[in-house]
Amino acid sequence: MGLTDKFAAVVERLAEGADKAIDKGKVKVGELQIEMQMDGQAKKLGYLVFDFYRGRQIDQNLRQKILEEMSRLEDQLLKSKAEAAAKAQAEAAWKAERDAHTAQAAQGAGEPQTSSPATPPGGAPSWAGAPASEDAVPSPDAVGEVQPGGEHRPTEGV
Repeated sequence: MGLTDKFAAVVERLAEGADKAIDKGKVKVGELQIEMQMDGQAKKLGYLVFDFYRGRQIDQNLRQKILEEMSRLEDQLLKSKAEAAAKAQAEAAWKAERDAHTAQAAQGAGEPQTSSPATPPGGAPSWAGAPASEDAVPSPDAVGEVQPGGEHRPTEGV
């Protein structure tokens, strides 16, 4: 492995780390927005309970709508957290497999690699314009986004 190849590998890993950090940030912002919506609904429900406690008339339909909205938001939050955990686990498994292939390549320099994972699950390498495999499914947020590099960059190992 030449100096240029090593440099390219380091740059690629840095780009992957930056992409992963940005994705985690987007997920966390989405979760915080859902939690803020739940807090608003909980506040409304709290005022209804207080009004009931004080003997005031409350709208049972409004109470039910608030409870249903809170349930929907909680389900959405749990789904988001489960998806993030599954993605993190898949990326960890991919990284372990990639590192194992890299270690094998370092031990047997000059031997061609047969199945080195070039793409993390569900995404493209940061230098590619499209997923490297047909199984890779882009995230819903990535639809319509232009990836850096485009068609003029290589799509297989650097």
